[in-house]
Amino acid sequence: QAYVCLLALVYISCFLFSKQAYAAGGEPFDCNWIPEGGGANATEHDLSRLRVASFNVEWLFDGVDDPHYSPWYPGKTTCPGMKHCGTKEGAQEHISKISEYVKLLNADILNLVEVEDCNILRELISRSDISEYWPLLKKGIDTATKQNVAMLTKVLPSEPLYRLEDKQAYPVEGSKCGYENSSGKRTTLSKNYVAHFRINGMTVAVHSLHLKAFPKDPYSCAKREGQAKIAQASIQASIAKGHEVIVFGDFNDFSYEYLDVQGSVPKSDVLKILRDADSDGGADLVNTMESLEKHERYTNWWDRNSNDVVDGTIEYSQIDHVLLTPKLATYVASVEVFHGYDPALVSDHFPIVVNFDFGAGHGGEAAAAGQGASRGLEGASLAGGAGEADEADEGKVGPPMMGVIVGTVFVIVFVTTAVVWRRGAKKQSVTFRAIV
Repeated sequence: QAYVCLLALVYISCFLFSKQAYAAGGEPFDCNWIPEGGGANATEHDLSRLRVASFNVEWLFDGVDDPHYSPWYPGKTTCPGMKHCGTKEGAQEHISKISEYVKLLNADILNLVEVEDCNILRELISRSDISEYWPLLKKGIDTATKQNVAMLTKVLPSEPLYRLEDKQAYPVEGSKCGYENSSGKRTTLSKNYVAHFRINGMTVAVHSLHLKAFPKDPYSCAKREGQAKIAQASIQASIAKGHEVIVFGDFNDFSYEYLDVQGSVPKSDVLKILRDADSDGGADLVNTMESLEKHERYTNWWDRNSNDVVDGTIEYSQIDHVLLTPKLATYVASVEVFHGYDPALVSDHFPIVVNFDFGAGHGGEAAAAGQGASRGLEGASLAGGAGEADEADEGKVGPPMMGVIVGTVFVIVFVTTAVVWRRGAKKQSVTFRAIV
């Protein structure tokens, strides 16, 4: 009985330790690598459906040694959720709340904006209980906010993320931002990554961008156009190689072609620069906003009077976008912005979701990825969404299950050792009595 109790204790401990260790993670920036092997680790994907989403999660930090700009920095009085601002407790509550919506979205490729580090990603995976997610983050160079763009994905890219490190002079030629500068200023693209996926025989180059804030400020406008120029060069290089392209994230600017819910008119040419990859005056990328009605076009809440209450659509705008190459756009089944929460309580941005349907000729991995691609979020509740996410998770082997496997191996070794030891002990006992 003692043996049985000990073995059970070891078994349970291995399971719990594995799950806790996975959630706790390691170093803050140690998660930009791709596991080798086939099966769940394959980087060539045959998919019938794919669900892609971009979500600015508003200061997803742990509340420990946060920068001064963070709403969890001691003394701050305004924060997502409006509870325990300026504290670690508030930061942890925010992570839990965002995890609920990550689970509800259940995207196959999820772009996250305003993330602190890899440990936050691992915490999201643990709390959302979507064990198929693989975290990826290439550290950015925003030393002021220390924010990063990152990815949670069920579909592994063919290589780790990389960053665009170029610099661009601004204001750019032809800028209408109203910012004059003769000192030769240059900007970097501090928060970005590029990932390459092999999907249905296509190489899909994914560009994540978080551009300079404040859409109507002349200086910010000019700098944002410079950042867009850096991304434009990479997008054009991808297209020239025959790659399909997805560009998503928080552009901090409005569409000139598809006006948002309050008819915001862009001051900059950011969207034009990004869509016209070869600078020939024509659009090389499709803006998925074309699939949305005007009243649906808002992804951001700006509390203009700082009363912590949404005062109607006058405070809403569309500054998060998803752009696609035309071929990829032909596979779009649906586009939506999920408006299922109060932005004062969760995040000041709403996630934008694009569902792809590649047809009956594909789908070798349909059971592993893209399960929810045709499922809309309109009218979804946390309970309903979570249930569907659980169903999609059924049968998957995640890190907690690895703990069970490790525990099983440990138990087998322990039992074998115990049996051998007892047999040895018996032999020694018999020999002793015989000598006596």
